Amino acid sequence: MYVAVDLIVSAVEGLSPSVLAFCLVAMFIAAFIRGFTGFGSSLMWVPSLSLVLPPVAVVPITFLLEVLISLQLAPTIRKEADWPSLWRIWIGALVGVPIGLALIASVPADITRAAVALTVIVAAVILWRGTRLSGTFSTPATAGVGAAAGFLTGAVGIPGPPVFLYYLSTPLDIRVARASIMAYILGAGILGCVFASMRGMLDGDAVVRALLLFPIVLVGTYLGSRAFGKADPERARRWALVVLIVMGATLLFRVLYTAFQ
Repeated sequence: MYVAVDLIVSAVEGLSPSVLAFCLVAMFIAAFIRGFTGFGSSLMWVPSLSLVLPPVAVVPITFLLEVLISLQLAPTIRKEADWPSLWRIWIGALVGVPIGLALIASVPADITRAAVALTVIVAAVILWRGTRLSGTFSTPATAGVGAAAGFLTGAVGIPGPPVFLYYLSTPLDIRVARASIMAYILGAGILGCVFASMRGMLDGDAVVRALLLFPIVLVGTYLGSRAFGKADPERARRWALVVLIVMGATLLFRVLYTAFQ
């Protein structure tokens, strides 16, 4: 018991009550969006937690949480996902994730924060524009989408803007696209955990922080999933993108403000 208490104290050391409250609210909102749309959690988790923690500490937490919440949606993923394209994407991600993790471990925190912010803003703006493809990609191109997504997963802890853009712009049914995105996130999260462990980034503090945040993430995801199909998906999607743009802009402002101090 004392060991568990020591681990919790170590994990939250240096975080004020207001910072913890901010993290919990941000995690809940992102989890609700994830439950509703099938994506978007890490796009909010990483920039929000990066406001108070170094990105190298945030990324392993998001990997763990993505795996934990994706597992509860496994039945939906198994039945509805587009598996032929997913296998190609995962092969590409297998190459991209370790390269991204090698980068994050060697780059200053504020540069990584700026990369996170710009990634979030650009991805949200492209999704807002609603660009559509006339068909699906070839096998090499689909694997290339996975490699790009895997690199971003490792480098900034955001598993998949290229995958989000791919599935949301193809002619696939929205439920198939949503399930495919969730399936990719699960696979990318597992890859991220494996490679982060190999690099010593997935430590006890990351595990404890993820477990402390998981209950509120679980509730948010459940409520978001229940809301899926009961509200106007397009309106909810656009509100989610607005939140992502604001979060990315806030993080970018913080980086710029710090740089000019």
